[in-house]
Amino acid sequence: MDEKKSNAGYAVLVPLVETEQGEGLLMEIRTEYVKQPGEICFPGGKIEEGETAVDAAARETREELGISPEHIEVIREMETEVMADGKAIRPVLAKVGRRAAENIVLSDCEVAGTFVIPLRWLSENRPAHYDLAVTEEIALPEKLRGYLENYGRFRRAGQTYYIEYEGHGIWGFTARVINKLVTGRY
Repeated sequence: MDEKKSNAGYAVLVPLVETEQGEGLLMEIRTEYVKQPGEICFPGGKIEEGETAVDAAARETREELGISPEHIEVIREMETEVMADGKAIRPVLAKVGRRAAENIVLSDCEVAGTFVIPLRWLSENRPAHYDLAVTEEIALPEKLRGYLENYGRFRRAGQTYYIEYEGHGIWGFTARVINKLVTGRY
C-alpha cells in the first residue's frame, strides 16, 4: 500500500487567495445543519479509502465550495494536528485561483458563507491564547464562550488560540493552523 494513501484521519485545505488587499485565507462559515454550527473552518473532511490528504482536501473543497481541483495549486502538506479527542487532521496549504474563489458555489447543507482574512491583517493581529483549564469563563470572548457550549468534556480542557475578524470568531484547530502559518512554524 502506498504510504501516502490512507483511509485514516481527516484533511483540510488551507486556501490562499489573491484579493484587492493582497493574499488572504478563504474561510467557511458552517451551516446550522452540521456539527459545530456557525463555526469558522477550512474546507475539509474524512480521508476516504485510497485517498491521500491532498486528494481528500481537494474533493471536500469541490463538494463544499464548488472549486474544482484544477483551480487548486498545492504548496505543501502541513504538519498533522491531533485533536483532544484523538482525531488526526492534515492541513494542505494551497493557492486557489482568484476567479474560482470569486465564483464559489456553496453546499447549502454544509456552508452558510465564506469570507477572506488578509494575511497582512493576520500578521498585525496575532491570535489571543487561552488556557481553558484556568481561564475564568467571563475572561473568554463571548463568541468563544458560545462555541465552547457545544464541546462537553473538552470545554474546560487544553489551550486554544482565538481570532476575531469582522465579527467572526475563529478558534481551536483553525486558529492554531492560522497561528502556525503566520508565525512561520509550518
